[in-house]
Amino acid sequence: MKFRAKIVDAACLNHFTRVSNMIAKLAKTCTLRISPDKLNFILSDKVASGGVSMWCELDQENFFSEFQMEGISAENNEIYLELTSENLSRALRTAQNSRALKIKLTNKHFPCLTVSIELLSVSSSSRSVTHDIPTKVIPRKLWKDLQEPTVPDPDVSIYLPALKTMKSVVEKMKNISNHLLSPEPLDSTQT
Repeated sequence: MKFRAKIVDAACLNHFTRVSNMIAKLAKTCTLRISPDKLNFILSDKVASGGVSMWCELDQENFFSEFQMEGISAENNEIYLELTSENLSRALRTAQNSRALKIKLTNKHFPCLTVSIELLSVSSSSRSVTHDIPTKVIPRKLWKDLQEPTVPDPDVSIYLPALKTMKSVVEKMKNISNHLLSPEPLDSTQT
């Protein structure tokens, strides 16, 4: 298994960092699914006990200037990694106002997602910061539990504001209650 990717665009880097921060606030651990054309963040806590489930899909061509990966085999060209979402978020905090971000899968006595950040410098010398995020490689027999959920066709489409605005609203609302209930609409016989 091999994985290497690079982000050089500041807007892409900021968006990637915001996604990582959001995931870190939702769950302690997440699954990172790497395929030749997409990067997925998957949360699959037990929904029955009040957990959170999420499927976040990032097209590699929209974020990465370089993207190389080799999965387990030609038939199963994917990599599934479990990592602590806060570790990734913390590593990406140092990436603000940086020149480039490189992510690669390494083996340093245990599997790691190595995040290297090229920092902007006033002088001609370059500085970089490297973070090794411990990961657990998920065996192929467990991949079936981490597939994209089937979602029925929507009856309603909702346009949401920017992620930053939504995050602010959700963070303020979470202090009100642990649950959010939607009132049932009144039908024509109830008035």
